[in-house]
Amino acid sequence: MPAQWEYKVLTYDLKWKGFDYDQIEKDLNDLGRRGWEAFTTLAPGIGAGHVNEVTVMLKRSTT
Repeated sequence: MPAQWEYKVLTYDLKWKGFDYDQIEKDLNDLGRRGWEAFTTLAPGIGAGHVNEVTVMLKRSTT
């Protein structure tokens, strides 16, 4: 039987002083302990290489 997956999407907005990397790390560690694995990120540009949000996509097996 092929693997079955469920997915979760986390989006982090740019704050006045940048991204809250401590919160991102905490969220990923908490979810990792529950079986979630980050498999890709998106950082859509708004011009000249600037981004105002980062999206992390996670998956975990349901089988």
